[in-house]
Amino acid sequence: MKIIRYAIARLAYYKKQTIVYILFSSFFAFLLLISFNLYNLQTTLHKQIQNRLAIFSSTSQEEKIPQLDSVSHFYSSAILVFVLCFAICFFFFFIHILKQNRQELMNWRLTGFSQKKLFFFVYTQMFLPITVACLGLLLWSISFQHLYETLLQRINLTVLTLFKFPDFSVPSSISGLTIPINQEAFFQIDFTSDFLLVDTFKGIVQTLFTLTFVSLFISILSFIYFSRRLQKGRFTHHGATK
Repeated sequence: MKIIRYAIARLAYYKKQTIVYILFSSFFAFLLLISFNLYNLQTTLHKQIQNRLAIFSSTSQEEKIPQLDSVSHFYSSAILVFVLCFAICFFFFFIHILKQNRQELMNWRLTGFSQKKLFFFVYTQMFLPITVACLGLLLWSISFQHLYETLLQRINLTVLTLFKFPDFSVPSSISGLTIPINQEAFFQIDFTSDFLLVDTFKGIVQTLFTLTFVSLFISILSFIYFSRRLQKGRFTHHGATK
């Protein structure tokens, strides 16, 4: 617990550095949250489209609708790209922090911190801002639910246009009647009542888990690399800036 208190105290002391990292984490967390939510919503949207098609007699049009797998693959690829970008940026940011605070870390080592405790001390300062960023996004999505749903709707419709879905502006019903319908409305997501409590929370958990896992993996490798370089005396001193 002392290590956690020390880490929190250090985050509070270096406010500018902490704010920058929270903004950095929030940016990637926001991109991942949107991607995870849209990826998870594809199954719901697919069922909704099939229900809308059920009132029409044409079966050939149903086959031309963009396949769920194709759209889902697009979002899974987007998630992978965002994770890779976060990993690369986090690696350089973490190494910079270690080099910048080299002397301070050496002092903590002299006070009796083992390598494991020293790593835990450093990584806690990376993990807490990520958690704050995800919690902030959760509160934002709850406070501005309509705005967030509208954003998801516009992004998803834009992605669907890339797959050239067919024109359903004037479809025919089974009874032979002509039913005019807005093309965008046909492919819009009908958000269920539990979207906010279930899907959004699920997206936040997935985002937090992904960022935590990637940052932990990168931190371990970076800390090992830094420790070995430090033992060889290849890092020069850089004072920490407040």
